[in-house]
Amino acid sequence: MSLQYKKIILFDGDCSFCNSTVDYLFKKNSKRSLYFTSQQSRIGKELLEKKNLPSNLDTIYFYSDGKVYEKAAAFFHIAKELDSPWRYFSFLRQITPRSLGNWCYDRIAKRRHLLLGKKDSCRLMTKEEQQYFLL
Repeated sequence: MSLQYKKIILFDGDCSFCNSTVDYLFKKNSKRSLYFTSQQSRIGKELLEKKNLPSNLDTIYFYSDGKVYEKAAAFFHIAKELDSPWRYFSFLRQITPRSLGNWCYDRIAKRRHLLLGKKDSCRLMTKEEQQYFLL
């Protein structure tokens, strides 16, 4: 499968907060432009290696048009793909200093396991969802 033109979110597959976020993003992306893979998956590992990026489970990565965005930059780029009103969060990228955005992101990332814990198993996906989750 060619990943060149896909918009892929790479997340921590063992994190309940991350999985809940992915579920939410899937629901709010009615145009189905987003694909998802965990950093622990074969595709996730290959993509990170290809882009010379470490697997950092405290970081969300967003692969789009051959570039990889991380942390707050990933959040803002992902927001562009969401339904209204969530897509308007992408405009914050223009007025939020990178350091401030990443500082906020890091505060949440460090506490994500406290918020919802870790997953011991994955939920079953619907047929529609399966084509958007890359393994």
